[in-house]
Amino acid sequence: MKKMRLAIAAIAALSISAHAGKNYIPAPVEPIPVPVEVVPPLGLYIGGGLTYAKSSCQCDTSVKFSDGSTSRVRNGKSYGVHLKLGYNYNEYIGIEGRYIYTPWGDKDRTIKHYGLYIKPTYPVNEHFDIYALLGYGKTECETIKQSYKGFAWGAGAEYTFNKKVEGRKDGLGVYIEYLRPLKKTGNKNIKIDMVNVGASYNF
Repeated sequence: MKKMRLAIAAIAALSISAHAGKNYIPAPVEPIPVPVEVVPPLGLYIGGGLTYAKSSCQCDTSVKFSDGSTSRVRNGKSYGVHLKLGYNYNEYIGIEGRYIYTPWGDKDRTIKHYGLYIKPTYPVNEHFDIYALLGYGKTECETIKQSYKGFAWGAGAEYTFNKKVEGRKDGLGVYIEYLRPLKKTGNKNIKIDMVNVGASYNF
């Protein structure tokens, strides 16, 4: 009799357990968030665009031009392209190399310029910066068939479409700037002013 009672009790316990299992709803398990590491841009960038150059030259002796005329004074305008490659150490300072060539327009005023610049930058907001260019360059002036080296400077503004990542620019941007690649006094009073517009990509 005792064994029968134990068997009945065991069957009843199993029946209750099975019935409870049908109505059991497990508690929802919340996913554990996995932190995503944000990798800042490298700071490298490349850019280029169009250049407008206005130059003036006043020499002690007359210079012969391509049209056969000679003069001590010559003003001209030319158009061309420019390329730049740079590295931003942080959002406030960078270094940049440039090449400019203006073969169109007044062919006697064709200009080539190679320069290396320090680039102090003021970040206005997450997209917009203003900056200065302070450097040293070599400028060739086609009219007088000579090249000069010396201090060069400029200023510009750039808008980057993506927000900065840890203070560094990321992706595509557009810029406009003024550049004074050469001002030479003495026997040849030469002054060159340039306006550059273009786009850059930040890696």
